[in-house]
Amino acid sequence: MRLNGLETFLIQPGQVLRLPQGREGIHVVAPGDTLFSLARRYGTTVEELMRLNGLSTPGLKVGQVLRVPTPKGEGGSKGGASSEAPPSPREEARDPGQPPGALGEDYDPESPLLKAVLRYLGVPYKYGANSSLSLDCSAFVAQVYAELGVALPRTSREQYQALPPADALRPGDLVFFSFGGREVDHVGIYLGRGVFAHASSYGSRVVIESLEAPFYQKAYRGARRVVREAGKRTHGGP
Repeated sequence: MRLNGLETFLIQPGQVLRLPQGREGIHVVAPGDTLFSLARRYGTTVEELMRLNGLSTPGLKVGQVLRVPTPKGEGGSKGGASSEAPPSPREEARDPGQPPGALGEDYDPESPLLKAVLRYLGVPYKYGANSSLSLDCSAFVAQVYAELGVALPRTSREQYQALPPADALRPGDLVFFSFGGREVDHVGIYLGRGVFAHASSYGSRVVIESLEAPFYQKAYRGARRVVREAGKRTHGGP
């Protein structure tokens, strides 16, 4: 409560909490999680995860709580909570091509953007899908901004090309990644405090995670700022 300035014990789904510094965190196993995908996400190995958790076989169960290694300044948990201090609006911006951290303005828990994002938490991921029952990464981003009155292109590559670069990250900026090569193939929405929301193929659902995780730092390709003029551009796509 002291770390987060809380006045009551109540917390809300999707709320981002600062955690005490530590060498280990926890991860709650979600549908689609494997030791291999978790090892990539947390920058470790399958063998180390098995050792930390006393596992004799690689099988996992949904809801199982795992101990995971935590890089300095990062806390692991379901939803990607981070133990970093809140960002300062006065922090110097990094080169937009460098892996992002907790930069720019702090998030506003009452913002329409965050409220729209939280309505999608847990919606299943499916490549090429674009509905309230399932969606992919770019559809999630487009649907959230459609609720805010902004029309965005359909695919992550088109979104990356259509929007202006964002130097210092601010809540609402789109963060882009490349997991399959040099071209952009994944997108999420930066929320502040070093975390972003995205429809994750590894988590098989819409989640909130830390941008500081080594898995995302390695794949990060830059950020783009959503502007109202984007509503004048519409693109089709699968």
